[in-house]
Amino acid sequence: MSFPNLDQVITWNRQNRANIILISSEHCHFGSLKTLATIRRTQPDVGIIIYNIRNNYSFVLRALDIGIFGILSANINEDELIESIQIVNARQKIISPDIAQHIALQRVNQRNQLDIHELLSARELEIMLMITKGVPVKQVADRLSLSPKTVNTYRYRMFGKLNICSDVELTHIAISYDLITAKQGLSGWQNSLIQKLS
Repeated sequence: MSFPNLDQVITWNRQNRANIILISSEHCHFGSLKTLATIRRTQPDVGIIIYNIRNNYSFVLRALDIGIFGILSANINEDELIESIQIVNARQKIISPDIAQHIALQRVNQRNQLDIHELLSARELEIMLMITKGVPVKQVADRLSLSPKTVNTYRYRMFGKLNICSDVELTHIAISYDLITAKQGLSGWQNSLIQKLS
């Protein structure tokens, strides 16, 4: 189903409870953030995906702050859209790599190149380097003799400190601080994708 505005989406979903709501960026502006926040607050189980994002990165940052699950660029194809819906339906977040790169660099600039070695603990940096090279959480846990839950605790703590919400953004930050090379980051994500598909 499609609706001309977000208010009608809220009304319909109160009675029907969709798992996923797809919202075109043409309906998204700063005035719609309040409506999106209302959906997140009153219907927290609904996964919201905003697609067809082009250049409105300031809006994207605000949308991420209120808990939007999916942020997709105008460059995605149908298969990528379907995969993104499946990811969000599993209660995971997804951001198109080109958008993640832009906002990661934007947030780095906002931090005025704060020393990441002071911001993160030695253990957090150790986990960051493995994750950004595509090492799965379970393997990180095995190598460090930790539980996967503990690794994820460190991971989300890093997200909070760095004001990000995805491993893709974490990878771009690692590259921007020369902790890994762009080739390592790309190779890591290719390996991670292969493992997910196998």
